[in-house]
Amino acid sequence: MSGPTDYQKIIEIIEKENDFLLTSHQDPDGDSIGSLIGLYKFLKGIGKRVVAYNEGRLPDKYKFLVSNGEIRFSQIPPEFTPRVAIILECPDISRIGFVKDMIDKGMTIINIDHHPKNMRYGDLNCVDESASAVAEVLFDIIKSNGHDLAPEIAESFYAAIASDTGRFKFSNTSAKCMSTASQLVAAGAKPKDISDKVFSSFNAGTLKLLGSLLVNLELHDNGRICILKLTLDDLNKYRVKVEDTEGIIDYSLLISGVKVGILFKERDAHAVKVGLRSQNGIDISAYARAHGGGGHANAAGFTLNESFNGAVAKTIAEVAEFLND
Repeated sequence: MSGPTDYQKIIEIIEKENDFLLTSHQDPDGDSIGSLIGLYKFLKGIGKRVVAYNEGRLPDKYKFLVSNGEIRFSQIPPEFTPRVAIILECPDISRIGFVKDMIDKGMTIINIDHHPKNMRYGDLNCVDESASAVAEVLFDIIKSNGHDLAPEIAESFYAAIASDTGRFKFSNTSAKCMSTASQLVAAGAKPKDISDKVFSSFNAGTLKLLGSLLVNLELHDNGRICILKLTLDDLNKYRVKVEDTEGIIDYSLLISGVKVGILFKERDAHAVKVGLRSQNGIDISAYARAHGGGGHANAAGFTLNESFNGAVAKTIAEVAEFLND
């Protein structure tokens, strides 16, 4: 468990150094984007040189947080030589993708995360598994040195926490998380505006795709498992980008009696991304880790290098067995 000592070490590095590279995991989600852009704006605000990279694409619903060029999604070299790399919300450094090639041996690596089973790959590791989101950890670090948050930073952190807690309804919604959210609102975050943009701004194609997935959902294992299947043909039919399907998996848990929800996303003919959600005290991350994936107790995932139908059949059988253990 990380705490004030780790926070102070990070603050000392931030105060000492001037040139920073920031990144997070591939295929960024709300917490990684909100945390990344919030920290970027904080460091810029105190006069540091900063460059932020991410492998993947920015979901449309988070574009309001990011101005042009603040996060680079291609291998454009930085205009300076960073001395510190801060990696956010990434339990394994291999998951930062192409950004790993930009981290030189002489750079100090700071690893800030809240995932269980973090590999502690940094020169300094600040991992708080009790935190609702990495944005909550960053808030604690910044406030520990007496810094105030500008409204745009509060907005980014609030969006990150709201996203990773499912609008404050997941099991990681703690009293401390709610206290942090309250302080972010006091600092200028606007909950309704953020919620509208993150959770209520689908385009027509995405809603039609969601309707199709719900019509075709399947229940297995006597109603304990609910699955949604998203193919490349579905994306093409409704003209939806895969990064804009974040959050669809949460619908898999809305049926009474379902313990595990699964979303299968076809990546190509031989690769399927398997997203997992669970409730009622079931730690689905243990199953995900057995397949080289990871995540949190109630939200995890992994990739299977199999045909789509093969991945579906295999996962359903294994999750049913997992629930019976």
